[in-house]
Amino acid sequence: MRCVTATDFPVEVDTSEVVAVKLQRLVTEFKSLPEPIDRVKRLLHYAALLPPMDDTVRVPENRVMGCATQVWLDAEMDEFGRMRFKADSDSEISKGFCSCLIWMLDGAEPEEVMKVKTEDLENMNVGLHGKAQSRVNTWQNVLISMQRKTKALVVESEGRPPL
Repeated sequence: MRCVTATDFPVEVDTSEVVAVKLQRLVTEFKSLPEPIDRVKRLLHYAALLPPMDDTVRVPENRVMGCATQVWLDAEMDEFGRMRFKADSDSEISKGFCSCLIWMLDGAEPEEVMKVKTEDLENMNVGLHGKAQSRVNTWQNVLISMQRKTKALVVESEGRPPL
């Protein structure tokens, strides 16, 4: 049995659909893994793909609150108005979550980042018995932090005072 990974597919679609297509590929990938431990192993695979984060951005204002582990998230808007994200964690599983979210949202238009709902991530069904809720919280907290940072950068780019 061969499992398809989200990175096995070339992405050549209209930019307004990229995030939705990537989300569906991640959901399909994780749903194709029948055992919870296999889904966790896949997260560990993605954790290994996450580029290292510079220590200079591992600062308190980049901490993602509400996670059981330490997670840092940095965001910026590039010269084309697209969102760029970097993340890290002291937990390999949390790094895997971050890696999946960054693969899905890095380079997206701010509107696309804002469209993703925390419920969309529930279909991935990642977690071990007894640990599932804290892992769902990690998905949600990192996504919400990405969206908050995106919103703040949009406001800043429009020359409005921060919210």
